[in-house]
Amino acid sequence: MGMTIPRLPDGTLVTVSPAGEIRAMDPADAARLALRHDYILLGESHTSACDHRAQAAFITALLAEGARPAIGLEMVPRDGQPALDEFSRGATLLDKLSDALDWPKTWGYDFALYKPVFAVADWARLPVHGLNVPQRVVRQVSRGGLESVPEADRGWLPPSIIAPAPEQRATLTAIFREHAAMRAGRAEGAKGVTRDAAPQGGTPAAPQGAPATNPALAVPAAPPVAPSAPTVAGPVVAGPVPAADNDAAALERFLLVQSLWDSAMAHQAVRVRVAHGGPVVILAGGGHVEFGWGIARRIRLLDPDARVLLVMPWRIAPDAAAGPPVTDAKGAPAGASANVSSPSSAPVGPAAPVPPASGQGDTPPDAAQADIFWVCRAEPEPPRPMPGMPGTAMPAAGGPARPRLGLLLQQEADGARVQQVEPGSVAERAGFRPGDLILRVGDRPVDSMRVLHEAGAAAVAAGQDVRFTVRGPGDADAERVLTVPGLK
Repeated sequence: MGMTIPRLPDGTLVTVSPAGEIRAMDPADAARLALRHDYILLGESHTSACDHRAQAAFITALLAEGARPAIGLEMVPRDGQPALDEFSRGATLLDKLSDALDWPKTWGYDFALYKPVFAVADWARLPVHGLNVPQRVVRQVSRGGLESVPEADRGWLPPSIIAPAPEQRATLTAIFREHAAMRAGRAEGAKGVTRDAAPQGGTPAAPQGAPATNPALAVPAAPPVAPSAPTVAGPVVAGPVPAADNDAAALERFLLVQSLWDSAMAHQAVRVRVAHGGPVVILAGGGHVEFGWGIARRIRLLDPDARVLLVMPWRIAPDAAAGPPVTDAKGAPAGASANVSSPSSAPVGPAAPVPPASGQGDTPPDAAQADIFWVCRAEPEPPRPMPGMPGTAMPAAGGPARPRLGLLLQQEADGARVQQVEPGSVAERAGFRPGDLILRVGDRPVDSMRVLHEAGAAAVAAGQDVRFTVRGPGDADAERVLTVPGLK
């Protein structure tokens, strides 16, 4: 009937039916639903300020219902627990927590993004727990397999490493092959330079140049889980890699590291729930949460009676409406006159996602991906260090990389939109302007950021200029070609 689809504020909670019907959800109702579960997984894009505000708002809603959940963090390994314990009892101030955790080295993403979550935990004196394996152990497993982990570090390994389900294995294999193809495309000009492979939301790096190891996912020699916590009777072994895969050993090492990451978090989350006696809120990258393939599946194997709730971002376009008509719990259209609001502790503001965890534009997310979604608009991704790429430079410890090219970009359907041009930069001298839409780089349509990365890497390798075809914001059809000199 020509109804205008309402624009939902960032932080709005929604549910999605299998048919794609979107219903706004009051935070109090979401909290009451969550408290019927033992584990509440809040997915994120690590660089999204909006996601972290939404996580803080969700925890605040749980507190308003009288709950005192424990908080489990992907971001902090278990060897950081003494610092978290000091913080939880008020002995370490919030402003000193980053130093206490050695956050720039341990995690690296800007600590300020996570402050809303830590501020809620600080205010409520909630127990906070690191769920992961120290990075040095992950790197060692990546390089040499489980057998190569020194005896002194084996206690950080989980009692069992649970291999991915077929669906997750297929997704991880596709990610591995995509990054392998990208590496191969620039290997000639960037020998010895590698790049982390990470699914959405962030995961451990793919192993690079490691010696072949036993691809089976084995039970390491590690202390047993607490007696009262359920355990897996034995390891779940990954299936064989197709013989046609020329990089089978590296793929298996990659899957081993991903499984170590998810299994370690699941084991520790179960320990925390047993010790805490209440719900555990787990903050992790969306790739570990969506569809229940990562942490949730492993928790259910370790704690068979566990009730697990999945909450994920719905990443919509910056100026998009919410998609299909949105209704409230009673089925009435949600909008300005309906009870649809952003939680007061999650104000609308800038966010910076990595590739979106959920639906993009006006498309509703896959209902199977999570039980609840929060709305967060897609915004420019801050530059990240990508060795060998012309667009970025290595950052100072813990801070975002500064763009050598000088562009801040947002991927759209028809190309990459220029959000910002750094004054005095290479991009400004080449003629880029805010609002320009980059349509092609060379002869390739810019249908993903990967195209820009690959073209830049090839130009670096060959010392060639890079040609960009762009269209200005007010130009319907006019295009212009901008040339960036080769970076030798």
